[in-house]
Amino acid sequence: MSAETTDAPTLPGDGSLCIHNDWFESGWPVVMPLHQAMWAVMLLSTATARQLRGDLDAVAVLVFGDDPRRAPRGIGGQGLESPLVWPDAEAVEAADSPEEAARITADAQTHRAWCEEALRAAGLPAPSTVRDLATVMERLGIARCEDGRWTMPDCFPRPEDVLRLPEELLGRLRSLRRVQDSGPAERALLHHITHTLGRPAQFITTLQRLKQATGFGAGRLRDILDHLATGTGEIKLYRGRPPVTVAAKDLTGQSRFLISLDWARIDEGRNQTVRIV
Repeated sequence: MSAETTDAPTLPGDGSLCIHNDWFESGWPVVMPLHQAMWAVMLLSTATARQLRGDLDAVAVLVFGDDPRRAPRGIGGQGLESPLVWPDAEAVEAADSPEEAARITADAQTHRAWCEEALRAAGLPAPSTVRDLATVMERLGIARCEDGRWTMPDCFPRPEDVLRLPEELLGRLRSLRRVQDSGPAERALLHHITHTLGRPAQFITTLQRLKQATGFGAGRLRDILDHLATGTGEIKLYRGRPPVTVAAKDLTGQSRFLISLDWARIDEGRNQTVRIV
């Protein structure tokens, strides 16, 4: 069992947040609203790790304090009563054009419809607040509360095993599973960008150069770049002059393309804290 601390905001109690190591690998971030789902599972993980007792409201006060306005921004300004936000506000703000911002918003609403339909088909309510989302997580088996004591399984149920998902989400999950199988290649790529290139905001490269730098083939690298671009939103891929967005699957070995990196998101996504057993 590992026990690393995050760069989380100062909190009541021991001052650190926890997140279950299986959260990202499970695939639930592909299905649920990305940021608020992560904060909800951090609340439940922290309650489990600290062995806090009480219902959802009680542990929220113990972890975040009794003033909803002091809760982490990612939850929302109303604490557990914060409405769920599906479009990624930062991604919309960073969009290169109004058309791209509109596409991001439309994609988020489609994603919401997919998730809500899958939950209803499983006899679960469509969540509208962070409280609802945490309750759905509990009913899905991500967390459990008995006699005021919170626990979590070592491995979360996989969304494709407990929900009837549309082919679009299943495709994203299959891509995620391929990337998980390519974990060493992703680490090699990020190590190259971090330590050899010095964490640039953006850089121009080719698949051939990345192959030489990491030792992994073009197919594996395309899978990783696709996941980082469309799965986690940690990078953007561009090609040509003026630069236009390009899909990883369309990259060829010698073609030059630009990688733009969101280091805040990359660092946030990899600051995991503790394994819950």
